Amino acid sequence: MPHIYNMSGGIIAYNGGKAVGDEAFGMEFFVSGEFSDVFRMSYAMEEGLRQLYLTLKDLCEDKEVKDLLARLARFEEGHKAKLKALFPEVDEKGGENDLNTLEGGYNKQQLLDHFKSRVVAQNDVIQLGMMLETQAYDLYSRLAKKAENPESKEFFEFMVGEEKQHLVFLSNEYDKVLG
Repeated sequence: MPHIYNMSGGIIAYNGGKAVGDEAFGMEFFVSGEFSDVFRMSYAMEEGLRQLYLTLKDLCEDKEVKDLLARLARFEEGHKAKLKALFPEVDEKGGENDLNTLEGGYNKQQLLDHFKSRVVAQNDVIQLGMMLETQAYDLYSRLAKKAENPESKEFFEFMVGEEKQHLVFLSNEYDKVLG
């Protein structure tokens, strides 16, 4: 049975925030249905996120935040290695033009522009990572449900598990920050 947590303040603390956006957000990158294209796009999104973390690392001065960003970048590098090991027959080349699109379909440059105007703090990095990983988890879950090709379905389900592991790590890091 999964762990269940009680949010401080419960329903009374809810401030009315709602999820926004189209249900198809991010799925347009995977419309071809060709497995090699799906793999390349996922691989490029992982690389784009790795590059975002490394760029943010260069923008901040706090050693603890730099270490966290480096670790998150290594997760993405490890994720890419797992993808290549799991699907060695598929060439990752071809998604290089898509490196501005991150996991979940977010635009890397827009996120960099947001962080360039502020001090990069640890809780900001954790929240950014959680937002991106949650969006990617949701995207890959929806793609797995819609996949008609068994190879693509297996791939998306694998990606769901990877994103879940990243979220667990970030959640634990956030618990540490909250003390």
